Formats: sequence, structure tokens, C-alpha cells
Amino acid sequence: MRARWAFILAPIIPAILPGYNWHANHPEMPLSGFIFVTLVFYVVEAMVGIPAFYVLTRRRWQFFWVYVVVGFLAVFVPAFVFGLIKWSPPLGIGGVLYACSFIGILGGATGLIFWLLVRPDKDPVEQIASHFT
Repeated sequence: MRARWAFILAPIIPAILPGYNWHANHPEMPLSGFIFVTLVFYVVEAMVGIPAFYVLTRRRWQFFWVYVVVGFLAVFVPAFVFGLIKWSPPLGIGGVLYACSFIGILGGATGLIFWLLVRPDKDPVEQIASHFT
């Protein structure tokens, strides 16, 4: 149950920054940037994050940094490949690397928030019991 809530909530917080940036540059579209970035993060989370969560849980890799690295790479790698194809001539390789690193940091933040909400390193029964004792 906690994983479902984490899936719903984790992409929202990192999407605030690019959503605000979109709104600052395009004030006629107040929520479209936030909604677009959130939907992209949901798609990436569904395609990469959910299978990664089950693999990491099965292997017992329950450290926060693993989730941050997986979140970073899940967004960075496709954005970098897309950036090399689409943005390389006008931005150059450095500009593509810079933009994709920023996007990757947002993916890493999504992974960290997911880990903080799920806390796979703790037993769920013990967590619930600790609130009542």
C-alpha cells in the first residue's frame, strides 16, 4: 500500500521546479509545464521505477543511494540519447550534458522521495507497531 502512495506522490515534488520555470517563461500556460513534467515522470516511473523497485526489493538492495542512482539514470539516459539526436547541433555536447544532468537530478530526487515514502529498509509491521508503543 505504501508503494502505491509513493508512486502517486514521488513525481509531484520534483516536477514543481521545472513547472515553475515553464510558467515563468510562458505565463499564459500556468499549469501545463507542471502537468507535462509530472506525466513524463509518471511514465518513467511506471516503465523503469516499478520494475526496479521489485528487482531491488528481491535483491535486498534497500539503500537510499541505490534509488537515487536508479532514478537519475532512468531519466538521464533516455534524455541524453534524445538530446544527442535532437539538441546536439544547436547546444553542443556540453549543453546537452548540462540539460540532461538537470533532468537526471530531478529523477534522482524522485527516487529519493519514493524511498523516503516506502522505506524498504524497514519492516512495515515494525513501523506500524512503533507508532502504537
